[in-house]
Amino acid sequence: MTRDALPSSDGLVGLDDELADVERALTRLDDGTYGRCETCGQALPDERLAVAPAARRCGGHLDLDRS
Repeated sequence: MTRDALPSSDGLVGLDDELADVERALTRLDDGTYGRCETCGQALPDERLAVAPAARRCGGHLDLDRS
């Protein structure tokens, strides 16, 4: 692999964040809370989980992910 083919440091940060999201989702699977909002406990819609399997919050609490 050439130096030009390596991901940029920005890309690595994004991958680190994505990996952390997946690890949190796996933990939630293990403890039985996967598919529920971490804030209010409401079930996340299947459609949301289909496009964002590591989703942590319902639509009403998405702004907490951005803070």
